[in-house]
Amino acid sequence: MFQVEVWGGAGEHGRSCYHVQFGQRSVLLDCGVKKGQKKEETYPKLDADKVRMLTTVFLSHAHEDHSMAIPLLYRHGYTGVVWTTRSTVRQLANYYAKWQQYVQDAGDELPYTSEHMEQVRYRFVEDMAPPGQWFTVEPGMQACWGPSGHLAGSIWLLLCVDGQTLFYSGDYCQDSRLLAANLPDLRYVRDLQVGILDAAYADDEATQEQLVDDLVSACKQVLERGGHVWLPVPIYGRGHEIIDVLAEALPGTEIVCDTGLEVSFQAMLEEEQWFKTEELHLYKQRWSSRVQVLTREQLLHKSTSLKKAIFVTSDPMLQSKASAKLVEAFATSPNNALIMTGHVYPGTLAARLLAAEQSVPRVLHYRYKVHQGLPDVARMLDGLKPKFSLLVHAPKAKTDRLKAKLTARGYDHVYSCAPGDQLVFCGRTLGTATSND
Repeated sequence: MFQVEVWGGAGEHGRSCYHVQFGQRSVLLDCGVKKGQKKEETYPKLDADKVRMLTTVFLSHAHEDHSMAIPLLYRHGYTGVVWTTRSTVRQLANYYAKWQQYVQDAGDELPYTSEHMEQVRYRFVEDMAPPGQWFTVEPGMQACWGPSGHLAGSIWLLLCVDGQTLFYSGDYCQDSRLLAANLPDLRYVRDLQVGILDAAYADDEATQEQLVDDLVSACKQVLERGGHVWLPVPIYGRGHEIIDVLAEALPGTEIVCDTGLEVSFQAMLEEEQWFKTEELHLYKQRWSSRVQVLTREQLLHKSTSLKKAIFVTSDPMLQSKASAKLVEAFATSPNNALIMTGHVYPGTLAARLLAAEQSVPRVLHYRYKVHQGLPDVARMLDGLKPKFSLLVHAPKAKTDRLKAKLTARGYDHVYSCAPGDQLVFCGRTLGTATSND
């Protein structure tokens, strides 16, 4: 018997955190935060007593909604290690700095100190085994990992503890233009008991090809109308793919980016193992020939230029002072437009602009796919065949819709949960499903 307790991330977008109890052993999968207007929902619903008893912790990738609450574990008495990848750890410093600034700008304080951050000890899965192969975490506990296609260093995890198996997809995407992604060898999942699956796009069935066509068309329309296009993106992740897409689709258009994306581009060159070799080679050529890196001041000046350009900056929620200034500059022309390409957190400047009926500059939303929707979840269920599946990373109502559609297609034992819920598995049956709320 083992149980999965949702401390965050199911029935919502953000603060991914899953406590898994395998008999006398327990592991935690990710420990992130959530931006928004409800401060009580910023951090996971941690149980301090259970945190102290954790056997180990796994971190799937660096994005703040999976990582920024890790030091809280050490505040609550955890003394073990965090298993992850070197690429993830290299990225974390930037995310910690931005999260601290976000909290400070909101007039709040971090619930952990720099001492707790320094206590975090990492071990690297790639030191133990290549992707797709088992390694021993401790006697009785084995792990297998592989690239999840979400950003450099992002991984899925397969755990086997005393004969009980669980798959955690992390943030998964098979549609990445640049990043490699795969799934475990089918021999390893012949008796997979539980899958915790990225379902961030819920029942959406749009393909990446459709989404890219829509994004390119939207950019063309703004440029043809005489406006600049601005795409705020994460410093690591979809931003570079979008630059690559637009550089290829709009060969005569100038593309400018900030120094943050230059930093992450240089990091990509040192971590080629996460990328599709030929595609990365082509992107290097496009970057050197098509992308101009500008400082904050230069970006502001560029926004007044008559020659229209595509701006790409590394602040997806527009929370920095530099972004606020650029918003003001873009607002001087009704022809300019911001295009959001990912999830927009409530309470952020990006959300307020997107919700405004007649905002200047115009704010549009055209998603670029970095998660899974209905066809992708179905494909993962077909490949892994878990006996029970927990759908995560989307609001509860959307997850309920996805569950209903999957059930109608013949997929059994698929669950939609919320923070505080517990699923207890007894062999081939679900023992109990309870909520602490």
